[in-house]
Amino acid sequence: MNRMHANTAMRHAQAPKHAQFQKGAVMVEFAFILPLFLLLLFGVITFSIAIYNKTVLTMATRQGARAGSVYDADNYNTDSTVKGDYVAAKAKAAADQVCSASLISFGPGMNYTPSTATVNGKMLTVSASVQYTGLYIFSNALTVSAQTSMRIE
Repeated sequence: MNRMHANTAMRHAQAPKHAQFQKGAVMVEFAFILPLFLLLLFGVITFSIAIYNKTVLTMATRQGARAGSVYDADNYNTDSTVKGDYVAAKAKAAADQVCSASLISFGPGMNYTPSTATVNGKMLTVSASVQYTGLYIFSNALTVSAQTSMRIE
């Protein structure tokens, strides 16, 4: 009652001749595909972080515009005109705080341009931009910016 299992029979079977000659083909195919795969992977990572930084800039400009536009008695002069420099400074400080805490960079090459805030009548406009460097392959390729306008209450 000597039975031979299928896996034992497979171990003892000889590989066909064409299979023995193709053992290195998989390694050559892998060597061709790997650079393309890595380029695609790093491109997706770089683009994803650029979109994240765009979202952070948008959030920062909204936060800055909100900080400057909400009602505060200190925003107005005695003659009910808006203190443009005071409101702009508040908005700029709020936007820069969000940007400094949340932007992602790959080393010191990313240049964040501090946000600007301008007051035109009762409209406050906050804008910010960054020169995104990305990974090694896509350095200095993207300028990401955002701008938000809100009415001062």
